[in-house]
Amino acid sequence: MDAHSVIARNSSDSEEYDDYSFIGRLHEESIWAHDDYWMLEWALYQLAMGKSPSQELTRRIFRIFSYTFLLFGCHLDRRDSFKIENLKRKEVYDLRERMQLVFEGFFAGRMPATSIFSDPNPLLVSNHQS
Repeated sequence: MDAHSVIARNSSDSEEYDDYSFIGRLHEESIWAHDDYWMLEWALYQLAMGKSPSQELTRRIFRIFSYTFLLFGCHLDRRDSFKIENLKRKEVYDLRERMQLVFEGFFAGRMPATSIFSDPNPLLVSNHQS
């Protein structure tokens, strides 16, 4: 698994974009694909430990964050027809907070300790338990 490829698969402007990625499934099927989200989160932790990301990579990561937050807003707006089919309202709030902490951590260069989350990312359990 390559962290750069995970980001590219979730970036609609990438040749590697995949309709079955986390963003692809959220957009096309209105489904929160938990396993694909874990992979995206794993990629952010991996990339945060490396050298400074390129502007292109940073732009793609911000776009993933921005689009997901747009869809959270649509889901929570009773006047909007978009709904994440497999999440309850509390799960949306919890995932929104988690994404905010993870993505802000990436941009700040200080990823949150995985132990703060009640639902551990199985791809990070052994690597980042601080």
